[in-house]
Amino acid sequence: MKDNELLQALKIELTQYKTFDCKLRHENIIDVQSNEGIDNMDLPLEAIVNRVGFCNHGFRSVAISCAHTTAAIKFKNLVEKISQQVETPQNDVCIKAFDDLLYEIYLLDHKKGSLEKEYAFAEFYDKSWVDREEIKLEINKIEKQHSKLVAELELLRQTILTTLNQLIY
Repeated sequence: MKDNELLQALKIELTQYKTFDCKLRHENIIDVQSNEGIDNMDLPLEAIVNRVGFCNHGFRSVAISCAHTTAAIKFKNLVEKISQQVETPQNDVCIKAFDDLLYEIYLLDHKKGSLEKEYAFAEFYDKSWVDREEIKLEINKIEKQHSKLVAELELLRQTILTTLNQLIY
């Protein structure tokens, strides 16, 4: 396969991947239940949280902005294949920026999950001393940070595709 044909094939593969500003919805908690009476598990008596859950697999399989999918790894592998075919000064910069953005998304995912759980437990156990409004404000900040990171990731994705187009034509 000629270089141009290979780059065209890689571009087609790359274009299937998208970013989605989901605000880490899967971390939202639906309800909290006691695990009292669950006798087949050796668990301490504490609450069990029920979360919204992940988006469907088909959606996540192309969502490079999702913290719970391999789509980002596959996208990055394609970008690395392009880097092996064509040396450009921005190759390493793009790959590093991509890694950094994903790392930040993963961190936000864990932070939001912890805050959602803290809020739900404050409600479940009626912890009046816990400032629920402050927790909600922190969750909103995380959602805004996530939106910003997704926008940056989308800009990077578009830059990669534009650069690839310039290499092909």
